[in-house]
Amino acid sequence: MKELKLMMKYRKDGRLSRLNSATISLNQAMINHLGNIALSFFYKNKEIILNGNNESETYEKAKNGKIIELKRNIKLQSGRKLDLPLGILDDLGVNLEKENKVQIEFLEDHKLKLKLVSLPVENLEKKENTKVGKIITIKVNKGGVGKTFITVQLGAYLALQNKKVLLLTSDSQNNIIDYCFGERIEFAGGLKEFVKSGTGDIIKLRENLFFIPLESSTFGTQFLLKLPLFLEKLKNEYDYILIDSIPTMKIDSVFVKASDKIIIPTFCDRVTTEGVLNVVDETGVDKVLAVMINKYEDKKIQNLYKKELVEAIENTDILFPNPIPNTSEIEVLLHKGKTIWESKAKKIEEIQSSFKEVGDYIIEEKMNKNKFDINF
Repeated sequence: MKELKLMMKYRKDGRLSRLNSATISLNQAMINHLGNIALSFFYKNKEIILNGNNESETYEKAKNGKIIELKRNIKLQSGRKLDLPLGILDDLGVNLEKENKVQIEFLEDHKLKLKLVSLPVENLEKKENTKVGKIITIKVNKGGVGKTFITVQLGAYLALQNKKVLLLTSDSQNNIIDYCFGERIEFAGGLKEFVKSGTGDIIKLRENLFFIPLESSTFGTQFLLKLPLFLEKLKNEYDYILIDSIPTMKIDSVFVKASDKIIIPTFCDRVTTEGVLNVVDETGVDKVLAVMINKYEDKKIQNLYKKELVEAIENTDILFPNPIPNTSEIEVLLHKGKTIWESKAKKIEEIQSSFKEVGDYIIEEKMNKNKFDINF
């Protein structure tokens, strides 16, 4: 019996959160077993049967509106995605305070049986307005250095420590979704809609880890003026807000100003090293939490720039964890939409230790408000 994650998206309206949609992505073995992407979808007694052969459609519901039986002929989206109707999600008891997975059982005659397994999330904090979250922007004045990768892995680690984490981006490609699922997820409204009206879609990436996507990379004056207040409100709902920021955008300056700390990713080359030093000068040493070398190879030139970075930040409180090595294992994980915390590969353990060092430092810093709070 196989288990698949239920990818959930919910819409926030004021202080009310409600599930907006949920999707299951079938793997190739399941699609091959069904023999077709045009299927019969049958729901009854909290179980779903997928049949590779179309059947007559039926629908029956109770007086209270609950679905008793539903049979529909459907087609998998993008050849593999199964969207679940909201009525069925409600009847199954799917909600945002549970860990939701779907068990898949292979049956005869080109059929699959799907059953939801919902587990309460242990130690879930439900206190309202008690969080005093911290905003951390991952930035450097150069593209392609690994800002998105570092944002996702660090956010996932903090989430595993039972911290409620939100990821934001100034890149409308929303690559954070690909890094977590390995595929696209549709959404109606994102960060711009939230800032404008207070409503929008929040995508649940993992337990305790959420993402507000971005609709486009054009930002009007009113949006930029209202964004700081929206970010401040988020601090009442999340322990940490991590921002994957593009340096060429005006929004970057807003994010940096609103941030408690900055993390700077870098390569060991001339251009990126200069970019790191420029960011330190622009933001101030006290605001820089860490410098993280990415895609490192133990070679002469890279070691020279590594030494230059070490000398530049010595005698400061800037954290400098072991470099993240350049390894194909990371490419494989990203292709599969998995984080480094979902791998047991030996080479990944070294990378995990670097992120643990930074993540633990962040948590300790928050405990010590005098260190984290910066006055300007």
